[in-house]
Amino acid sequence: MNTKIQFHYGKSFTEDFSINMNNLGRVAEKIAQKFLIKKGYKIIETNYWLKRYGEIDIIAKKGDVYYFYEVKALKSNLNFDPLVHYTKAKREKLKKLILYYTNMNNINEYIRGLITVEIGRKIRIKKYENV
Repeated sequence: MNTKIQFHYGKSFTEDFSINMNNLGRVAEKIAQKFLIKKGYKIIETNYWLKRYGEIDIIAKKGDVYYFYEVKALKSNLNFDPLVHYTKAKREKLKKLILYYTNMNNINEYIRGLITVEIGRKIRIKKYENV
């Protein structure tokens, strides 16, 4: 089943997304990127992947600090607890992947975070840092 939503970026810009369960994660990542840009972050990379450890959904920068975000999405008619879906195993893999990335790119200051995107009639975005 497809759902069509509009995501509002302030007064003058909206974007339509057609959502089904196959592309829910991809759409949530795009929404999270636009959310971060609106908050003053610069997107450095998306979907950075290393076979051994998996993927970092969004790498962003604000000032001199780098941010590494995992994005979790859910349709709003379901109960959503990000900590259930952001498991200890996932966090450990991300820690190793972030360490690899920061060492390869000589990055000293960084924050690891989680962005949850709840998609329904309205979009609710929550940003967690140091989780």
